[in-house]
Amino acid sequence: MSFIRNSFLTLFGTIARVLLSMGSQIIITRVLGPAGKGLYAFLVQIPTVLVPLSSLGLNYANTYYIAKNPEDGKKAVGSSLAMAIILGGVMVLGVGISYLFLRNGYMQAVTPVQLRLILLAIPFGLLNLYWLSVLWGMDSIGKYNLALMVQFIVLSFGVAVAAAMHRLTVTTGFGIWVVGNILTTLYMLPDMAKIVRWRFQTFSTSYIRQTLSYGAKSYLANVMMVINYRLDLFIITGFLPLTQVGLYATAVTLAEMVGYMGNAVNTALIPKLASGKDSLTFSMTPKVTRLTLLLTLLAALGMALIAYPLILLFFGARFSASFYPLLLLLPGIVALSGSSVLSGDLMARGKPIYTSISSGITVGLTVILDFTLIPLWGILGASIASSLVYLSLFALNYVFYRRESGESLRTVLIFTWEDTREMMLFVKKARFKWASRREEG
Repeated sequence: MSFIRNSFLTLFGTIARVLLSMGSQIIITRVLGPAGKGLYAFLVQIPTVLVPLSSLGLNYANTYYIAKNPEDGKKAVGSSLAMAIILGGVMVLGVGISYLFLRNGYMQAVTPVQLRLILLAIPFGLLNLYWLSVLWGMDSIGKYNLALMVQFIVLSFGVAVAAAMHRLTVTTGFGIWVVGNILTTLYMLPDMAKIVRWRFQTFSTSYIRQTLSYGAKSYLANVMMVINYRLDLFIITGFLPLTQVGLYATAVTLAEMVGYMGNAVNTALIPKLASGKDSLTFSMTPKVTRLTLLLTLLAALGMALIAYPLILLFFGARFSASFYPLLLLLPGIVALSGSSVLSGDLMARGKPIYTSISSGITVGLTVILDFTLIPLWGILGASIASSLVYLSLFALNYVFYRRESGESLRTVLIFTWEDTREMMLFVKKARFKWASRREEG
């Protein structure tokens, strides 16, 4: 039941983040327009992509080893701080040098102030990634979700105030986003300090070597997943005007809301599978996968029905062209939700190499499809390419999952009557507990 509680806790946290994100995106979109939204999305994507690329997979290693032995949390906190400083510094230097060569071409729209904000966001984003993985590995799902909430709260409140004061620009909006990163670090600081008793300067070289060994296996998969998920926006920025970037970014924002179910389940699943607590075994993965696919499919159908009026109502007629790219993204998002659960199972089995292989194959497909379809059909081509890649990723992850588990495709796809009964039983128990607490109160 702890797994179900954590899944729903993560889902509710995700819903809260979605609502906060929607609020901030509506304000940013309305004030900045398609071109401004496109540049803002491009700026946010740079640290969002570079942070996992510079992580060397240590975040996944933290989660894996801490879930198996919570005492490793003490080693992970200081070690993560040291690695964030080292790796973040290397990436900051690389971005600074790259800007010198690209400032008159690909990055000509990026101002020096915006560049400094990017450089500030990278080390804090990397440290957040590592410290979140510590909370995740320790199964502190509540604190994990609250930490994720900080940036969304800061962004929503910040852009609302800036817009009310007529000071919301691309730079101020991105600056608020960066401040959210910094405040997320400060929010986690007391919990991390409690774990290490304020001895942040201590780190374990043996633990770092251990996590680097595991991380090396998952790092390639991480790099490939980032390319699969984010390459299209960077290619669009190179081929199309910033207005098209803004339209596509809006479609992606709405589509990703549908896929949060898979992320919620995956967040709760990996630590449980790795630790073996609560009598949870890998036999639960097929049930979790088919439940995730069903709920994501229902969410996708709902989004398809309300998306057009939703775009007109919240973003305005200037963004109506986001509707068709959104529709084309939805099939891939459904497949991606199931793929996330299967890859989580493989990671928890200590087989990150499988996700590296499947991600490596699909990144080749991503490059081919993006560079073929985007010049031909613009943002519609980008959506088609993404959906085809996500469907392929699910197929490959299932092949590797079947190799390890022997489960048939039917068991991970077809929702059963037994699943329905268990869900109804869970709802009844939850209602009974809620009623009991009301009576006690």
